[in-house]
Amino acid sequence: MNTICPKLNRFQIQKILLSKLRTALACAKEFGIIVLLLMVFGCTTTEEQSYSIENTNIFYVSPNGNDANDGLSPDTAWQTSTKVNSEDFLPGYTILFDGGHTYQSIAFDANDGGDSNNRITISSYGEGVAVFEGMDFVNTSGFNVTDVDVVIPQVSEGEFPRNGVNLYSTLDGATKLQGFQFSNLNVSGAYGGIAIEGVNDTSGFSDVSILNCTIFDCMDSGILSKGYFNQNKAGYSHEHIYVQGCTVYNISGWDNQWSHSGNGIVLSDVQFSSISNCVVYDSGYNNTHCGGNCGIWYWDAKDVAIEYCEAYNIQTQGCDAAGFDLDGGVVNGIMQYNYSHDNHGAGFQVGQFSGARPLSNITVRYNISDNDANGYSGSLFLFNMSSKNSVSDIFFYNNTVVQDNKLAFKTINSWDPDVVYVKNNILSGGVNCDDNISFQGNYYENPNLVNYKLESSSPLIDAGVNLDYNIGDYDYFGNTSLSGESQDIGAHEFNNTLSID
Repeated sequence: MNTICPKLNRFQIQKILLSKLRTALACAKEFGIIVLLLMVFGCTTTEEQSYSIENTNIFYVSPNGNDANDGLSPDTAWQTSTKVNSEDFLPGYTILFDGGHTYQSIAFDANDGGDSNNRITISSYGEGVAVFEGMDFVNTSGFNVTDVDVVIPQVSEGEFPRNGVNLYSTLDGATKLQGFQFSNLNVSGAYGGIAIEGVNDTSGFSDVSILNCTIFDCMDSGILSKGYFNQNKAGYSHEHIYVQGCTVYNISGWDNQWSHSGNGIVLSDVQFSSISNCVVYDSGYNNTHCGGNCGIWYWDAKDVAIEYCEAYNIQTQGCDAAGFDLDGGVVNGIMQYNYSHDNHGAGFQVGQFSGARPLSNITVRYNISDNDANGYSGSLFLFNMSSKNSVSDIFFYNNTVVQDNKLAFKTINSWDPDVVYVKNNILSGGVNCDDNISFQGNYYENPNLVNYKLESSSPLIDAGVNLDYNIGDYDYFGNTSLSGESQDIGAHEFNNTLSID
């Protein structure tokens, strides 16, 4: 690949000339004015003289261009992805593709970028957005990708499509490749929509934001992260992955004999991460594996949150199909302020699989589940396929479960005392669980809610127990989490204070 040399703007050229001038002035008394002029002007390189003053390191690509051009303006644009892939781009550069056209896949490696504080930008110009047949970022860092589409071409029957956007690390030594943002992307037709993977030890990616993207019509997953899995390893492959404002739908799943498929957003081998304000729906219908797919979930993760999300119509031909899940090996995980409805499996699931790292300190609070568990489990579902001592400190409180005749809460396997606490929940429906699960302050009848809210005459107001741990500042609807002497039951904390306009 060819290295693209930096193009200097007028301020950079002035800075170089001033530096040379200072050096020359220091030597002027000894060498005289002729030497001074040579040092200032005679040592300027041919490259420096040829740079356009107005150039700001932006490169253009268009089907109407030519790969023999310099790529420095729309009129002298490059033509193909092949040209882009053959070049090495320094940090801070921008690569713009003419909108309304389709380009073959683009790929960047360790010779490109490398500075998370001075990222390469990839985007569209002109009318419409540029469409790519794939994007790969291998062993590199420091990229912002915005306002483009990724549409993977159809493959022959029996073949698998490629991932839409690939972040892939083969590095080792606990190396974290830092600094990616993907915003306003539409990704479709892929195996996995946006995939983040490290294959060695705890090496992987850090500081990755996926914002306001739409992923649909994919085979295996919408957004995923994974790493080298080992239940005995210390640390995680990825850190600081944030998914916000994304919509994921029609992730079909497939007849995978080895693992689950049809997941909306599934992040694993990650620490310090959140999924927020996302919607996942109509997915998993071709998954045949058990354990199965879920809408939005984490496994093998630490210090993670799922909040302000919605999941519905998650299906399966195998098992699970939960709207939300914190699964095997999650430590310090929370699901809060989420809306789950009309899923084949649980609304909110917590589970530990055999061979996972320990699961502990899990909180499920201020969520709503409506008409979930249509084919499997209960609306709130808890399982442990590992040893009893591999799980600890699981809290379900102030959730609202609304349904007709299905189980509101279900556990399988046996549990030790003082591990699972279920408090202040509306559990409209049946309960089927181990005797060692601690229940307190719950309500099991039809709560007569209006839009999931308590009415002023509700017997659930101030009827809960005050919890002796941090309950958060707000309920599902943004009200203060405690407005009376005692907590209310369910996801709504009734507040009868009238506002004055």
